[in-house]
Amino acid sequence: MGEPVRAVRRASQAELQVAARGMAGAAPPALDGADGRRGQVFEPCYPSLPEWVDGYFAPMYARPLNSAVRWCAQWWDHAEAISRLEALWRSWEAARFDVLRGMAVWYRDFLDPQLPVLLGAAGPFARCAPDRHTPTEALPTVPAPPGHFDGPQLMPGSHAARSHTGWPAP
Repeated sequence: MGEPVRAVRRASQAELQVAARGMAGAAPPALDGADGRRGQVFEPCYPSLPEWVDGYFAPMYARPLNSAVRWCAQWWDHAEAISRLEALWRSWEAARFDVLRGMAVWYRDFLDPQLPVLLGAAGPFARCAPDRHTPTEALPTVPAPPGHFDGPQLMPGSHAARSHTGWPAP
């Protein structure tokens, strides 16, 4: 497993820990169910991302693979794919509770913009083929010089670029 994938996993775990701390002591969310009753607790249809990808996404959105449409059976080894698929899964789980518009909105606002990027020739599976997995390498970076992010910040606590970027200083 490559470092980008480990980084996405760490970020996802951190997000879940923050969410769990925020919900500690709070009542479970009350949702309107399909039968109109209040007070149902959210339970995901698919309890994990791999189960959603294997049980829903991959069979539902299967495409003929070619130079323009890419997929990798080892999708879980591509950090960007994990991030995009997780966003799709979480939003899909929420959308299914709106029986009138949920899935239409999910297609329009979530799946339709993500699918061309996820499966596109320049997307996270660009270097993979049906018979070949090529892990994605992180983009190269160079550490910023000491003091580069000192000075005025756009938002308190952020390390946003200084005012020399053309953005207004606080």
